[in-house]
Formats: sequence, C-alpha cells, structure tokens
Amino acid sequence: MDGLRKPFFIAAIIVAALVVFAELGLSFFVVNAAVIPPGAGATQDLGVPAGIAAVNAANGSDPPGSGIAFLALVDGLVLFTVGMLGLSLIVPLRLYGRIQGIVTLIVSFLWIIMCFLLLIVGLIQLFLMIGLLVAIPFGTVVYVAIWGSFPVGAAAAVLGAVLLLKIVFGVLLVVAQPRFLRVKGLVILVLLSVVLQLVLGFIHGFLPGVVVSIGDQFWALVTGVVALIWALIMLIVSIPAIVNAIKASGSVTD
Repeated sequence: MDGLRKPFFIAAIIVAALVVFAELGLSFFVVNAAVIPPGAGATQDLGVPAGIAAVNAANGSDPPGSGIAFLALVDGLVLFTVGMLGLSLIVPLRLYGRIQGIVTLIVSFLWIIMCFLLLIVGLIQLFLMIGLLVAIPFGTVVYVAIWGSFPVGAAAAVLGAVLLLKIVFGVLLVVAQPRFLRVKGLVILVLLSVVLQLVLGFIHGFLPGVVVSIGDQFWALVTGVVALIWALIMLIVSIPAIVNAIKASGSVTD
C-alpha cells in the first residue's frame, strides 16, 4: 500500500459497487417483483400456471433475462477482493492479518451456497425453456409467448453501461497504485468478468431472436459456475491464512 493514492482507490471501490448495483438493482430485483410480462395472459389461457409467467417477469423489464444478474456473482467477488484491500487501510495490519482469512472463509462459503442454489434454479428454468420449445406445437406456443421476445437493445444498453463502469474501475485502480497489476488473482478475476460480459453480449446479438432467452440462461449458468469455482478457490486459499494467524497468536501468547 506504499504510495497508494487513496482518493482514486476509494473511487475505484465505489465504481465496483456501482457495477454490482447495476447488475442486481436493474435485473435481479425486477425478477423478484414478479410483474407478469406482456403475453402472460395467453399462456394462462393455454393452462400455464401463473407462477411460471411470474418467474420470468424480467422478459418484460429492463434489462431482461438472467445473464446480467448472474454477472453480479463474479463482480461481487471483485468488490469483496478490493474491499478487503481497502480494509487494510483502516485496520491495523496485525489485526488485518488475523481476520483476513476468517472473513474470506466465511464469505466464500456463503458465496458457494448462494451460487449452488442459484445454479439449481437456473438449470431448472433452462430445462423448462428447452422442454417447451421442442414440445411442438403447444409447448412451442407457450415458449414463444413467455420467452420468445427478448429485448436485445435494452440488454445491450445495460451491458454497455456496466462495461464502461468496469473500464473506469480498472483505470482508477491502476492510477491509485500501478502495482495492483501484479496482483494476479485480482487481474484474472476482473478479466474473467469482462470476458463473461462480452460473450453474453455476443450471444444476445448472434442468436436468432426466438432462442436468445435460452442462450442468455445458458450463459448465466456458465457465469454461475465460474463464480462457484472462484469462491471455492478463495475458500481453499483462506485456510492456510487462518492456520498462520492461529500460529502467530499462539506465538504471541507464549
């Protein structure tokens, strides 16, 4: 932290938080609102339960789908990593060395559980989408009524804004301390986040409109798996830190 430009570093943390807020506040919370999208009435006439239409409320919202919301699983880890670095600025280093491993262990464990549960729900929804699409003719009609129209333009606007925030975050972080580029774990995680987002945007623009929702849901699951694996790595890495902290405490006591 020698030579750290604190105002730029604090600004980087704020921007990282804005990224997560944009991904959650503009998509995940909309899903929870359970607003039935246009066309849901037709699905109910065909015998589809109202709950299924409500689960996919984001299809009539801005942004739609699950892909953007699942990006927060990765960007949340970026925010946590940078936040832990920021914690070292306000907490004595001896205390920080003792609590870093424990906090990382707890957060990564909870993150693994959250990713696992979201992946199960997302996988069920993906199977439902595919099952309806191939169940010609009535299943296909239901699929088209619920997921057939994907607002690609709205999703692209959100992805563009989030990408801009990530670029600003990276610039602020480097300006704050160029040696952050040597923190391989943080650099790799940020690059993974950007790549996952770019591929999501490519899927939205490349696939035919009627199956964009399936592509979005599939890539959301891929993003969730990446976040799950990374959280698992964080959990494993935190164990030696906890052991060292315990040994250090024992040495001080002796």
